[in-house]
Amino acid sequence: REEDSTEAVPVGEPLKVTGKGKKQRRHYLSFEYEGNTFELEDPVLLTPEQQKEKPYVAIIKDITENDGSLSVTGQWFYRPEEADKKGGGNWTASDTRELFYSFHIDDVPAESVMHKCVVHFIPLNKQIPSRKEHPGFIVQKVYDTVAKKLWNLTDKDYEDNKQHEIDLLVKKTVDRIGQLPDREPIDVPADSTDQFSNKRGLRKRPPNPLDVSRDTTGKPEQFIKAETPGSDNLKHYAILAKYKAVTNATYRDKWLDKLVDTIPLTSKEGAEASHADAGSVAKISNSSSSARDPSSSDNENSYPPDVVVSIMASLERSTYDALHADFQKYNQKMRKLEFNIKNSPVLRRRLMNKELDPPVLLTMSPDELKAGLTPAEKTSEPEEARRLQMTDARCERCTEKRVGISDIIHAGHGDRYQVGEKI
Repeated sequence: REEDSTEAVPVGEPLKVTGKGKKQRRHYLSFEYEGNTFELEDPVLLTPEQQKEKPYVAIIKDITENDGSLSVTGQWFYRPEEADKKGGGNWTASDTRELFYSFHIDDVPAESVMHKCVVHFIPLNKQIPSRKEHPGFIVQKVYDTVAKKLWNLTDKDYEDNKQHEIDLLVKKTVDRIGQLPDREPIDVPADSTDQFSNKRGLRKRPPNPLDVSRDTTGKPEQFIKAETPGSDNLKHYAILAKYKAVTNATYRDKWLDKLVDTIPLTSKEGAEASHADAGSVAKISNSSSSARDPSSSDNENSYPPDVVVSIMASLERSTYDALHADFQKYNQKMRKLEFNIKNSPVLRRRLMNKELDPPVLLTMSPDELKAGLTPAEKTSEPEEARRLQMTDARCERCTEKRVGISDIIHAGHGDRYQVGEKI
């Protein structure tokens, strides 16, 4: 049961089923993970991509199961320091609890959900509730991820369905904490001309090619229009540029940068040594791994940057070649690959030691990625495991020595072996 708790599990029967064959998706009302139950419309905290980052915040809009993998569709909030201004820079929070709401929607593995949280939607003309009486995040503005501008909750200039969505969220807050007193007119922040000069932004502007979205109106042209990234956008831009892996498509380079970030890189000296025969990398890694605990992330092998970039570029290129016509599927596949490579030491090691060809990962199920084994390897694993251990004991029937050890029993001083059938 302890092992079962590591994976998110849907609750009850599907609300509906969409698609056919491999594209079939089952949609659920709720799911359980690590003893907690999460439902549609729950505001939740999500595991950030970097350890030092604050948790992400989103509202669960859909819970779907596809090919044994459970995902949640989240509508995202932005912290002021995370939201980019059109002219550069970021916003400064007026309250430590402040978040910006957005209409940005994206899929993440259900295992990314940490726990529920509370988000209050407060119009600017209302007093912010006391932190002690009503703990939780505060939202007073909407972040336009396309125009990179802010809008007040009460601007009334959104598309009708979006305005209705915001009105419902404000109503939920009122139902939860009651009517809030009005603020004094002098206390109400004045609108910024820069923030609200373009009232058409949320209504008529086309989808941003950099917005990783589930919007089904996305077309292949989005891949072509992405801008050229700079060193300020990517953590490993210098390495990608050095080994000529930059694609000049922002969304692709960001995913490539994230893939590279899942692998520990060697020091500068190691990088220089990496120009030797790439085949020696696997030998070095294998020989050193025998003296290390493979389950310890602290002892995990590091790899030369040129080898990491080459392998990850091949993986990203294979994904793009297979899914370039569908922006949503490309992003979903890249997110799952990044998630599994980051969380599976076996998969990382085998990929870096070239035991797995990068394109093969595209054909592996979530369970196979988690185990780091291809379908053929998972099928043959039990039999191979039995052949790994041999003994000098003779078969009682034919006196031959080809006898396998079926069990190893740890008992006090040394190991005792149970002899199995002839192999």
